[in-house]
Amino acid sequence: MPILLKDAGIEPGTATLISALFPLGGVGAVAFGLLMDRFNPNWIIAIGYALTAVLVYAIGLSIGHVGLLVIVVFVAGILMNTAQSSMPALAAPFYPTQGRATGVAWMLGIGRFGGIAGSFLVAELTRRQFAFNEIFTVVAVAAVIAAVALVVKQITSSDSEVVDAKAVDFSAH
Repeated sequence: MPILLKDAGIEPGTATLISALFPLGGVGAVAFGLLMDRFNPNWIIAIGYALTAVLVYAIGLSIGHVGLLVIVVFVAGILMNTAQSSMPALAAPFYPTQGRATGVAWMLGIGRFGGIAGSFLVAELTRRQFAFNEIFTVVAVAAVIAAVALVVKQITSSDSEVVDAKAVDFSAH
């Protein structure tokens, strides 16, 4: 992100500071945890990813307004990092106890692969001279896919498969 911001005309120091706000946004995980305890976790995380998509797209539109860009990057970081860090809590109960750590580790590993692939995607889009807003439009698609997948998962799950986060007792495992 710092290179994209610099290439879009933002001073290198400012671009670095704005980019640093994105991962700082992980502080929202506590709020999602509380929401996931009270409401359906699939919907909470799906909403988080949907809002992430909107805000990542908005990053591309905010380039001419540094103040707005700072806010959009920070809030997008909160939502994306929170949605991603909430996934293990959602995934763990779907694996049998003896394979739970392996299942969640695979999920996290595939997620890291996606993060690496995303960097290569941005490099390729830049090489092909996509505009700043076009790059962020393409990048937002990943969050849309995640949101849709969670909605489909929720809709297609039978009531017996839907996990009530309050009923899961991790201390027994």
